[in-house]
Amino acid sequence: MNTQRLKQLVAQGLEQGLTLGKQAVHEGTRRVRTLEEDVRARREVDVAGMVAGLRARLSEQLELEDLPIDGDLAERRAPMGLGQITTHAFRSESLRKIVLSHIALPGLLEGLALTMWPSLELDTPGFAADLMALPWRVSVHADVYGRDWQTKDAFLSLRTTFMRLGTEPGPAWAARLCSGHGLHVKLRPRQVEEGFAALTQALASYLTALATAPPGRSESAQQQVFQAMHANGPRQRAPLRRLFGEEWAERYSRLLFE
Repeated sequence: MNTQRLKQLVAQGLEQGLTLGKQAVHEGTRRVRTLEEDVRARREVDVAGMVAGLRARLSEQLELEDLPIDGDLAERRAPMGLGQITTHAFRSESLRKIVLSHIALPGLLEGLALTMWPSLELDTPGFAADLMALPWRVSVHADVYGRDWQTKDAFLSLRTTFMRLGTEPGPAWAARLCSGHGLHVKLRPRQVEEGFAALTQALASYLTALATAPPGRSESAQQQVFQAMHANGPRQRAPLRRLFGEEWAERYSRLLFE
């Protein structure tokens, strides 16, 4: 190989190395900027405001009556000031139980959970939704649960919206009970408003369908849903059991789903 050719190869190698280096610096800068945006967006997530908004929406559309619940279920504080879970329960003419919780564990998790179970005299599914803001991501779920004929037509007008957010199938253990096309997404913190908007749209769709729910018996369907959610839901999550105790987690799960 002559000297000229060797110089050309060395020059090409240096140029490629510089190009790759610039790309690496650019990608590193982009990732740092994205991380900063996510951290800032996570700090600004206002779950308390979301809970208040959901309660206001429910109050506007339903005549709510408070349901009595045990004091430690209404407000449960974690040890050493690590946070708390605040819960309200209601009922209305068509819903035998509505449970709305605000979970506040600063630095670990902040979120909301909403469950709605119809009168046993209506042939219609229940509704469950949650939004959980973790340090680096936000998960959002909203779906109906019951027998296949109760759930199959749910959220017809919202499927494109859910798909645009990247919705996935619900958990495998709920596949036979949920609609199969609900909202189940993991989002960046800066997308939290989009996720919450989709959740509220799902709630509005459910309440619209509930207003024309046909009569019938749904006790056995709701019992099946409870058994599945009680066996696989938040009661099984380690943070809940460790922070608040297994006995409390058992009763909280029953409040949400039974």
